This record gives sequence, C-alpha cells and structure tokens, in this order.
Amino acid sequence: MLFRYANADWASDINDRKLTSGYTFKLAGAAVSWSSKKQTSIALSSTEAEYISGAHATKEAIWLRQLLSELGLDTSSLTILHVDNQSTIAITKNPEFHDHTKHIDIHYHFLWQVVKDRTVELQYTPTGDQVADTLTKGLPPASFNKFQNAMGVCRLG
Repeated sequence: MLFRYANADWASDINDRKLTSGYTFKLAGAAVSWSSKKQTSIALSSTEAEYISGAHATKEAIWLRQLLSELGLDTSSLTILHVDNQSTIAITKNPEFHDHTKHIDIHYHFLWQVVKDRTVELQYTPTGDQVADTLTKGLPPASFNKFQNAMGVCRLG
C-alpha cells in the first residue's frame, strides 16, 4: 500500500512570506518519493497553503499510481492523502460553498477535480502525526527523528 502525506509551512519565511510545501510517499515501509519546495506565490491563508501543497502532492500521486499500474500492481482503490488542515478537506468536497477561496488560482483546483473523480481522497491527520512536517519546517530533534523514521529514511553512519 502506498502511504501519502502532504503539508505546508505558511508564510514562515520573514523575508518573502512564500510558503514551503512538502510531501512524502512510502511504499513497503520506505520513502519512494518526496519533495520540499518553496512556492513562487504567497498564500493568503494556511488553508490556501495546504490546498496548494495538496495539489502538488496529488500530481505526484497520480504519476505514482500510473507507474504502479504499469508495473502490474493494483491501483483500483482511491489514494488517500493525509493532510492536517480540515478547511482544505472541506474545500475539496464543495468548492462553490467557500466564498473565501475565489482567489485560489484555478490550477490548484485540480485537487478538487481529482477528489470529485474519486481518484484521491484527503484525510485529516493531526499535526503531531504529519510526517511531511519534516520537509516543510524546522522541528525539534524528537519530532524530526520520529518523522524521519516514519518516512522509512535512516541516517548513515
């Protein structure tokens, strides 16, 4: 089973306030794909930051699903993406209902479309269990080690 986590660090860079998005995908207990990327835009809310991060992770999820399918693995079940922002999940279920999301660039609404198509489902994961945090922000050593181990990444030496 492919495990997925996506997260964002909203406006923490005091110089430009751009968000950092991150995701990690695990297969058979080890990280097979991950990313930590500073975005080019400034998010107006933590929900928008998480939505953008979710859209980037979803693009990777679709690519990984295609790869696994070509390798002969069953990809018939929907992909669950763990996020720690409940407003982001709500937007994917009904974007018309959320007046405060009109400013989100349309290409990020790709996330809404794949949820609607039942390719991906967003699932709430508390911040304390958000493995992708290690890719988006500085963490205390205990949290960093916990998430590093959860990703299936080990230190050499």
